[in-house]
Amino acid sequence: MKRKIWILAVFTAVVVSCGIEDLDVRPDTGREDIWFGPGVNAGDSGREVCYVTAFDYPEDYDWRTDKEKGSVKCSLVVFADGVPMMKVPVGDRYEVSSDPDMHRMLGGHIYTDYSTDSETVIKRDGKTLIRYPGREMICGMLADEEDVYTLGHPRQGEGFTYRKNGEILLERSSGRSFGRLHYDRDSICFAFAEPVLSQGDTVERYYHCTNGRVSQAALREDIRKVWDIISCNGEICWIASVTGIARPVLYHNGSLSAMILPEDSRPLTFNMLCEGDQLYVEGMFTSPEISLASAFWFRPGHCVSFDDGYLSASHCVSGGSVNCVFNPLDDTCPGLIYRNGEESTMPLGYAVMGNRCTAVAGGILHIGLSSVDGDRPAIWRDGVTEVLDVCGYIASVCSE
Repeated sequence: MKRKIWILAVFTAVVVSCGIEDLDVRPDTGREDIWFGPGVNAGDSGREVCYVTAFDYPEDYDWRTDKEKGSVKCSLVVFADGVPMMKVPVGDRYEVSSDPDMHRMLGGHIYTDYSTDSETVIKRDGKTLIRYPGREMICGMLADEEDVYTLGHPRQGEGFTYRKNGEILLERSSGRSFGRLHYDRDSICFAFAEPVLSQGDTVERYYHCTNGRVSQAALREDIRKVWDIISCNGEICWIASVTGIARPVLYHNGSLSAMILPEDSRPLTFNMLCEGDQLYVEGMFTSPEISLASAFWFRPGHCVSFDDGYLSASHCVSGGSVNCVFNPLDDTCPGLIYRNGEESTMPLGYAVMGNRCTAVAGGILHIGLSSVDGDRPAIWRDGVTEVLDVCGYIASVCSE
């Protein structure tokens, strides 16, 4: 380790006493095999709730190889503050996927997306909500009490489609979106790039969509590559590589700033996060001495980089506190948890599955940890670890 570990996590294994099989649950007769548990009304409390989703498989099934994906008995289980809330059957016959990025918690409900041979199906709490022609990979979704907004990419081909309740609001047959829908000042926003011909060459033009209205992003003409675009507090911010400037630059608060990077390094990714009027950047880079490393920028001139034995897996920003989780490249080493300048270690033998397993609820940092050996997953809460009684892995953690 190149950097000092400041805080050691306390590992206290506490198995959730209310197991999935022991639930005093009731079937919803309108939805086959959908079960609701004692945590189903947690969102009515008026306080912030931590939701955890996990996939539960039969005891003798190796979910890590998942050789019977789509046909094996499997459930998507939702926990609210550690209490089982809902269990939704997973599989092709239910049109619910076991891919960890094909569901999300929104407004206390579980939304799933699934592609048949010819359609895209969106369900809420296991009940079909939207069905439309075309096989889309949903890369962004927002929902209020009545409407569902989606940003989808075709599973074959290029372009994207922005929809409201399945109806097309904006469609492009070429180009790329910057991957996410987000709220900024109560507006639904996303950015995209579209190829155009300019003096015989194909170049990208960049656009921003706010509540369905498209405007061209005012970027410099000498830009060679745009890494990310986001709307933050009403301002269109971007990170780009510019001709004549060695390092990528960030445009924020009306000015350009060069990103601090280790000497001789080459950036691989940049992703911006906005909280209020604060902008944060997460990314990865490589160099002659470092094969692959992760970094976080609190501002262009303040970069925190991490050992090359770890890769950024999940992060969140809450109340000005930056929280990152790093999986080890070597399973014999524990992962890292970074919280606002302090580092601690994960319990040995655990890693984070996917990039949505970190959230702050009630001021407490929650991290979903899955066993690399196939044992029970666990929730890490400010250094105390609670094992969940499911045979599988944690797919997401969020707070509402």
